[in-house]
Amino acid sequence: MKERLIASFAALSSREKNILVVFGAVLVLFAVGAVFLFFDDAVDTRREEIAERRSLMEKVTVHREAFRRARDREAATLLAIQNNETNLNSYLNGVRETYGVEISTIKELKAEKKGEFQKEMIEVGIRSIEMDVLMSFLYALEDKARFVFVPSISIKKRFDGKNYEVTMIVATLKEAAEK
Repeated sequence: MKERLIASFAALSSREKNILVVFGAVLVLFAVGAVFLFFDDAVDTRREEIAERRSLMEKVTVHREAFRRARDREAATLLAIQNNETNLNSYLNGVRETYGVEISTIKELKAEKKGEFQKEMIEVGIRSIEMDVLMSFLYALEDKARFVFVPSISIKKRFDGKNYEVTMIVATLKEAAEK
């Protein structure tokens, strides 16, 4: 077969030989170009993957720091709840005296255990109070440092038209007692 190719090539004129050489050179250049483009595309793809991974790693770092801050805040909150010694009746009485609110009923409710915490609650009834005094009283009553909050409140307008009758539940979080 090799001899046949050599004999066929020898039988060609010089112009046909030049065309065949140019065609062969073009094929070789095309093959080299195709290989170059293929590898260039592969390198670009890898660069994009590396850049994407770097950005994801940066996001993980940012989220890791946010997670650590949140975990530290949670630990501080848990410690504060464990050390919470707020007596709702005395705290309520102190706030009541500050704002001159007359409480008609106080009823201690059964504490609810929620996991490792306990929610102590009292139901408070106020027969007659003005809205601005009530709002000031509620703002003073809710205290994040003591974990005192009002989970439920009912406000009804009294017959005199300017005062309101209020029933609310005041609660605090404490560490649940082991039994």
